[in-house]
Amino acid sequence: MNTRQEPQGAGASVAAMCRDIELAQHLEPTYPTGTAACGVRERLGEYIRDLSGPAEERIRAMPGGRPRDVAEGTVRHARTLISESGTDPRAVLCLRAGVVRQLLQYAGRTS
Repeated sequence: MNTRQEPQGAGASVAAMCRDIELAQHLEPTYPTGTAACGVRERLGEYIRDLSGPAEERIRAMPGGRPRDVAEGTVRHARTLISESGTDPRAVLCLRAGVVRQLLQYAGRTS
């Protein structure tokens, strides 16, 4: 398992983000409180911060309706995930990974 630190934040590549999503999915059922999981959780939080703005801009350009409402709700939920630490490290790891995957799509940064 590769736990090497990748560039964080805006400098992180889509590939690095996808690797961290996969790593989170691996660590979540096995070692959700370990050092590697803590690092992945932090990086996922950085990705959420960095992707929320671009995702929000693209969402504003969407026509009104249910898909746009869902997308806006996803961004709100994502911001909540980084502002509240949560008490279950396993759940936080899993939720952040899922939200990063969605934000990558909304921000137009799919691999």
